[in-house]
Amino acid sequence: DKHNEKAVSYGHKPKLARQGRFQPDMTRAIAISNRLEMAAAAPRIRFQVGPRKSVEALAYGSSRAIHDNHSTDASSKQRSYSTRPYSSHLSLSHPSDKNCRFRSILRRFSSSPPNPKHYDVIIAGGGAVGSVLARSLLDDAGLRRPLKVALLEQRSSPPSLEDLVNGDSPTNQRKTPHPRAYALSPTSLSYLGPSVLQSLVRYNRCGIYDAMQVWEHDGPAQLHFVGEDLEGAVDDGRLADLNRILDGVTNNSSNSFSGKRRPWLGAVVEDAPLVSSIWDELRNDDRIDLLDNLQIKSIQAPSPSTMGNITPPPSVHLSFTRTNRDDEESTLTADLLVAADGANSLVRRTVGSFPMMTRSYGRKAVTCTVELESSMAKTAFQRFLHHGPIALLPVWNSEDADASKKDDGIKPVYANVVWSTTPSEANYLLSLSPTEFTSTLNQHLCQGPNVNSSFLPDSDQGIPSIPLITTIAKEIDSLLRTANTALTMGTWTESPSRNYFRTPPKSIGIVSPILGFDLTMSHVVTSGHGSKATYGGYTSPRVALVGDAAHTMHPMAGQGLNLGMGDVNSLANLIKEAVDSGMDIGGTSLFLDRYNNERMLKGWGTVGGVHSLHEIFGCSGSVPGSVADGSYDGGKGSAGGLQSLIGYSRSLGMNVVNGMPLIRRALAEAAAGATPKGFM
Repeated sequence: DKHNEKAVSYGHKPKLARQGRFQPDMTRAIAISNRLEMAAAAPRIRFQVGPRKSVEALAYGSSRAIHDNHSTDASSKQRSYSTRPYSSHLSLSHPSDKNCRFRSILRRFSSSPPNPKHYDVIIAGGGAVGSVLARSLLDDAGLRRPLKVALLEQRSSPPSLEDLVNGDSPTNQRKTPHPRAYALSPTSLSYLGPSVLQSLVRYNRCGIYDAMQVWEHDGPAQLHFVGEDLEGAVDDGRLADLNRILDGVTNNSSNSFSGKRRPWLGAVVEDAPLVSSIWDELRNDDRIDLLDNLQIKSIQAPSPSTMGNITPPPSVHLSFTRTNRDDEESTLTADLLVAADGANSLVRRTVGSFPMMTRSYGRKAVTCTVELESSMAKTAFQRFLHHGPIALLPVWNSEDADASKKDDGIKPVYANVVWSTTPSEANYLLSLSPTEFTSTLNQHLCQGPNVNSSFLPDSDQGIPSIPLITTIAKEIDSLLRTANTALTMGTWTESPSRNYFRTPPKSIGIVSPILGFDLTMSHVVTSGHGSKATYGGYTSPRVALVGDAAHTMHPMAGQGLNLGMGDVNSLANLIKEAVDSGMDIGGTSLFLDRYNNERMLKGWGTVGGVHSLHEIFGCSGSVPGSVADGSYDGGKGSAGGLQSLIGYSRSLGMNVVNGMPLIRRALAEAAAGATPKGFM
């Protein structure tokens, strides 16, 4: 009979069917159980009896599925093979539950561990770079489908910006700025989004500057940049108009909202308020999972050899524990894992396919927050000494706000100090009391330009002199130094409101801890050259690097986080393009290679350019003295002809740039992140 045929077809005796102990669905379940014995021992299995009367068992690492095609003829039975991923779903459709063997099978599979949760993108690192990337990916208007994103953070989730400002957070944010801050370009600020930027300005946590003054300690040259240098880029739509974004208007097609307000050159934002403001926006979006207090235990990523094959590489598996969840280990999978976990990136080191080039500058940065005796007039100051620059950067926008007033009604003015120098000088500065540090800072920062040192060697160096040649050399030396000074003064007539030298305001006290950190240059490299490169760079199969995980540099030009923001924007756009075209996000070499090529070119160009500036400004015409004995600016005589010649050439070059508006504006646009002309 029919039941007998079913039993026979699955290898059971006909009498069992005649006893009426097998319903058709039950027959299939019990008969197939013998074939599931080996699968039951596997780590992950799916057992499903659904409306289509099928029983499936998929062991982890196997894609075999056995299907019943509902034929009463045993010879017509077919077996098909599927590549569908395993699932923890279990659905039951049977007329009774009287068979003990069937219940044992259910118990066997119901005890199987759940499958890992899968995401399109997992971002390791919830700091400034990682959180901005998450926010950019959620801005998915017009995409074919929304993205599933997870943001992993080792520390506790940051407090809201309001709690941070009011001091209601567990960290109890101080009422003065913290020295850990970033100088962000207009383009980087636009990546934050209108709501984040508006929140930072509303809570007075955005130190806006629309002018910058740069000068040297051993020459007359100066560089002056102002917001007007960026007006052409803003009018052409090549640079975001931040004034208009704050007005709630993001369209660059009209100038009616901006009026005559000067474009920003940038803004200084503390790390804590920046991250809090972005997390405030992420918390309100249910498309992202925010996982804090997380410790990554292992990462299983495809090897570089899997990219470019016919079949895509397997997903990334990431195991972790959370300190607030009894250290229970969990696993996530993703199409793309993004390392945004800083210069000492755990993801980069664990994956192991990202070689790095690292070089120490032999310098150390000292940073703190000071209170000033007068306004900075929205100006950033930077003076180059022989051992490195001193920068005085505005923080908060208290000059324009009604908050943070003193009892006498005078608004305090704060600034961040970043002083780069040798380790010995830095250690001396760190040993000073706040009063001594303030006095030393004013002594070395609040001085104007100087005259170039003589090219000629000192007379006490024992070099024989010929009267006629010596006279001619002295005349040429005097002529060159006078010409450079005259060129400096000549630029003052172009626009007195822009080019005249302004002495920085004096500091009246230290209002934060004085911190120090070593300076290094690093950048990812590839193994091999050109088309023969086998691995390395910014990407590996299903893994990508952004921010300090891929590069670090000297802070003298303030381009560290700005370069990381460029990584974020490039990667986010390519991820969206991959989704919109229906392609695999992290398994398609087309998009990862594009990201790698774009950022390798930009990264090496920026890191190399900043390193070159460091070397050029490290050349001085005089032998530097010591900060400790107060002889730093005075020097110790001539450093020699070559050093003096390099110092003079640098000084002359600064004057030429400052006196030629086209060159000066081009440099200002490049630093602001404006799109070059012809690339729109």
